Amino acid sequence: MIPVRKFLRICHQQAGIMKIADSSGKELTGRRLLMGALVFRHFFHRAILAKDEKIVGILLPPNVITTIVNAALALDKRVSVNLNYTVSNDIMNKCIQTAGIKHIITSRKVLDKLNYHDLNAELVVLEDVADKISRGDKIKGAIESYCPCWFVDWLLGLKDISPDNLLTVIFTSGSTGVPKGVMLTHDNIDSNIVSFMDLERIDWPDILMGVMPTFHAFGYVVNIWVILTKRVRAVYHHSPLEPKIIGKLTKKYKCTAIIATPTFFRLFIRKCEPDDLKSIEIPVAGGEHMPIDVMDAFEEKFGARPLEGFGATECSPVVCANILERRRVHPGEILRKDGSIGLPLPGVLVEIRNIDDEKTVLGPNEVGMMWVRGRNVMKGYLNMPEKTAEVIKDGWYKTGDLAKIDEDGFIYITGRLSRFSKIGGEMVPHEGIEKAIGDIIGITPDEPLSVIVSSVPNEKKGEKVIVMYTDLKGKTPEEIVSAMRDNNIPPIWIPSIDAFVQVENIPILGTGKLDIQGAKNLALKVMNQEN
Repeated sequence: MIPVRKFLRICHQQAGIMKIADSSGKELTGRRLLMGALVFRHFFHRAILAKDEKIVGILLPPNVITTIVNAALALDKRVSVNLNYTVSNDIMNKCIQTAGIKHIITSRKVLDKLNYHDLNAELVVLEDVADKISRGDKIKGAIESYCPCWFVDWLLGLKDISPDNLLTVIFTSGSTGVPKGVMLTHDNIDSNIVSFMDLERIDWPDILMGVMPTFHAFGYVVNIWVILTKRVRAVYHHSPLEPKIIGKLTKKYKCTAIIATPTFFRLFIRKCEPDDLKSIEIPVAGGEHMPIDVMDAFEEKFGARPLEGFGATECSPVVCANILERRRVHPGEILRKDGSIGLPLPGVLVEIRNIDDEKTVLGPNEVGMMWVRGRNVMKGYLNMPEKTAEVIKDGWYKTGDLAKIDEDGFIYITGRLSRFSKIGGEMVPHEGIEKAIGDIIGITPDEPLSVIVSSVPNEKKGEKVIVMYTDLKGKTPEEIVSAMRDNNIPPIWIPSIDAFVQVENIPILGTGKLDIQGAKNLALKVMNQEN
């Protein structure tokens, strides 16, 4: 059964209990959540969206309204695109253009806080259109929320939705910095939820503290569709950078699960009191490597040891994870290994293949390219068939990560070939930074490569971008960083001053292509982090 039909049934099961809440004070039972989604569905369908408008943008942080809006669009058989509000205006417009977005649902609070201007879509500001929700919209939504699920299925045509139909498009920046829209179907999302929940054994009466943004695949799936299709409940806060508020909410609602990046776990350790997070049983870390010392510190302060997992937007997103030992079912089973990214989800196949031929499957503890297959693998990149063909071959997804699998089936990431850095859980494209710097110093297409970006491990943020150059054409690192800020380059892309290092030569292969591994090794050398 597709997620949106499961949503109807879960809300009926939990009609009289708190289902979702947020830091603004909003609390909704299952019935009120369903009613709100149905009311907004009628309003959007009647007054805002054209009948043939399939893809709709959302520019909202994690909260009750965001969950309602996503559910409402799914009930109207539309595809939601939760836009990344940390990217530049230009990148946002590229996403809008790629997806063909005509309307973006947002709020006045979001627009007042962000510096977006001239977005190429019509903004639907919820505070401004609230009085346009008609009495009829409210009556229809209220009545339908009490109707049998089979009747609402028939009334709204939900049975006509194929599992292969799109549920969402989530944008991620590729190595060129050009946004790619990952197309995820109802079946992609549903299979990943079922597998992840089965693996981690999360169910009633668990309560999630939801802080991951919904433009992030993990945040989208867990904050929204895990809650809408399972008996798990959620409490939201709009920013993971406010640990004291998160701690108070966790303590108030006795939340048992939290999903965040190691960067945010460090904030919890520094800013929260032991009692704030003592109810947390399932702290799950993703987005970047989880250092053992952070695990130790979190466990020492709050009593639960974080679980590390791995995912990719293209895999809806979870591929593998460690498992909470206190939820062991079979005596003696090995559920976790610190330093690993865990075991593959049920129904997800992982192979480590030879990097050169991409076909030979390697044995235990041999390092190679990680490939993934399962119902969770994306339909493809939106309007980018060539890019899709580069990473999906015979149903297998090429992750771009080097890894190994031990004799117990646990997976370890050993490196990353793709030209990204994961900083604070966000993907930062090296080539995007190179282009920004090249534009500032005036590099022309016919000139030899003089600037290359790589990265080195960083204790605080997972990775640190390093800019290696042979010639900056008279510009200083300070001037370049200042110009990047003036040019509205995303802050997370902007290197620190001490990250600029002059080198004798840029590593180039005999074919004339950039030697990516050579650049990585050089970055480690110049930053005195050689293995």
